[in-house]
Amino acid sequence: MNLEKRHITVWGDSILKGVVLDEGTSTYRVCPDNAVSRFADATRAIIANHASFGMTATKARERILRSIERTPPRPDDIVLVEFGGNDCDYHWTDISARPEEHHEPKTPIELFGRTLQEIVDVFKNFDILPVLMTLPPLDPNRYLDWVSRGLNRARILKWLDDVNKIYRWQEAYNDIVAETAQSNGLRLIDVRKDFLVSERYSSLICGDGIHPSPSGQETIFKSFINYAATSA
Repeated sequence: MNLEKRHITVWGDSILKGVVLDEGTSTYRVCPDNAVSRFADATRAIIANHASFGMTATKARERILRSIERTPPRPDDIVLVEFGGNDCDYHWTDISARPEEHHEPKTPIELFGRTLQEIVDVFKNFDILPVLMTLPPLDPNRYLDWVSRGLNRARILKWLDDVNKIYRWQEAYNDIVAETAQSNGLRLIDVRKDFLVSERYSSLICGDGIHPSPSGQETIFKSFINYAATSA
């Protein structure tokens, strides 16, 4: 696929923003060699990256509607959509304080599925079939250590019952992404598979257990390149 001067719009969260954890300072920063920037340089595509730290599908839907009202997309535009990582996250402070109670994720899974479909429909109304992207996997132990900083880890783990619930829950949201792509006849960039089959799997994820590391951003970039090379 020749993408030179093609207009690509990216809607996603911190993963496609290129955010990584600085292991030395335990703060987040944008990796300059992130996947989207490298893809733009490699293909000479014109990319508008609207990915944002902490973005959920529900918040993004409103932003997308406002954006296309200002600047309607063209039928030959390419749209990449990546959500789910923040949607499946929980309010860990509440869980640490009240582990005996029921707690909902930031976007309940049924609402996530409906909202993702609504986002797809928005672009379909402009004769655009968006490309969806699967979620890079997380490391449940590292992630639990990260989110429980300053909180009661034991109480959070009591609520979880099993630390691997974090992984399984994210995977359920990833399944929604894949199912939405299949049911709408959309292309899917399976970044998750490329992470899971890597011999360097652990090094692809930051110390927080969820953000792709600079090496993980390289893996996402290669997924994009492989997708472009095999797409008509």
